[in-house]
Amino acid sequence: MEQFRAIAHATHNRTNARMSAAGLSLARFRVLSALQAAGQMRMNELSAALGVVPRTVTTIVDALEKDAMVARLPDPADRRATLLQLTEDGLSQLLRFRALHDSAAADLFDVLTATEKHQLARLLLRLQAAADADSGGISAARPELADLQPPQR
Repeated sequence: MEQFRAIAHATHNRTNARMSAAGLSLARFRVLSALQAAGQMRMNELSAALGVVPRTVTTIVDALEKDAMVARLPDPADRRATLLQLTEDGLSQLLRFRALHDSAAADLFDVLTATEKHQLARLLLRLQAAADADSGGISAARPELADLQPPQR
């Protein structure tokens, strides 16, 4: 278990360092990715999807909106609510940072053969299913709250 945690921690740090050097945190990356997948979503839905408190998401969304990567739109179904949507600039940045993210993963997994990668993927799916079952169905693949703090300027 300790080795598993150490690998996850080192991988997280390596990926976050690459992305931070290019101007984006993993937290922002995850928010942009969630918005791309959903199209539009309310702040509370984004918070639930990421498994963090709404205030944390608000801080990140505020920064992304300031950087013109996310737009707040009125919700046609509820005039009191606001929808979040990725902007064209946000999508462009997300695609650029996804390439960095994928490159960091590829570098790590290059030490494995194709067969080993396949085996590892199967084993990780089994472990995640077991972890999800133990947590009442809540995905274990959610980012930690600490991951979602805005970058220091």
